[in-house]
Amino acid sequence: MSLNLKIARIQGIDVSIHWTFWLLPLWVILTWSGGGIFPLWMYLLMIAALFGCIVLHEFGHALTAREFGIRTRSITLSPLGGIAELERMSHKPWEEFWIAVAGPAVNVVIAAFLGAILFVSATLLPALVETLPWQFLGMLALLNVIMVVFNMIPAFPMDGGRVFRAILASWLGLLSGTRVAVMVGTVLAVLMGLAGILLLHNPWLILIALFVAFAGQQELQGLEWQERQRLASNDEDAGPLVSGPQPVMHITLRLWDPVRRVWVQRTFAQPTDRHDSRA
Repeated sequence: MSLNLKIARIQGIDVSIHWTFWLLPLWVILTWSGGGIFPLWMYLLMIAALFGCIVLHEFGHALTAREFGIRTRSITLSPLGGIAELERMSHKPWEEFWIAVAGPAVNVVIAAFLGAILFVSATLLPALVETLPWQFLGMLALLNVIMVVFNMIPAFPMDGGRVFRAILASWLGLLSGTRVAVMVGTVLAVLMGLAGILLLHNPWLILIALFVAFAGQQELQGLEWQERQRLASNDEDAGPLVSGPQPVMHITLRLWDPVRRVWVQRTFAQPTDRHDSRA
């Protein structure tokens, strides 16, 4: 029996919440200091809004993949972000390129839409800038921008890593391109983990780094298994390796804690002795 909670079925795709997702709001509640003018309920509402944007991001991947004849099995939300499970990878590098780019493009549209609302409202009614709803939308817009930048880091299998792999595969072939992309992604994951330990002291960033390194290795092993199967068939007419039916994870990672801390410290900074909790 699955512990995941199915919350919707949209366009034939199941959207579920992984049971570990609840660790994130629990972490926020348990580490909440109670100080300052930023209420706990708004942090929790921001988590819900952020993951709503992540769902839209994943549907960007899923609907673009559908245009290329690739079905999406499910979309799952976890504390680290979202995962769209595609039934297979595209045989064509440039199809994978567009599938990977489609997710961040959704966040660009969201950020631009929110930015337009913020600009117009601040121009017409400058006093709104000091209100919590305006600041809430401002942070949500910022988080979408950060999500684009962070997920386009070329750390396979993040979106940027898939774009990188698509470019490499068009030159080197799928397997060699994946090996290079995974190697680069592993190095970046190590750097990300070190940043989480030494600079940001952020356990979530460490978990993200471990997840990126593990997921990249898993996909590479799947492709290497396919290559061994192809060679074992002794088919002299076998062509170059193309992707088979193994599921492919499009991973969207959130970067919540550092952004939250910057926003609280710079936007709501008060000349008082105030301690900011971490989430």
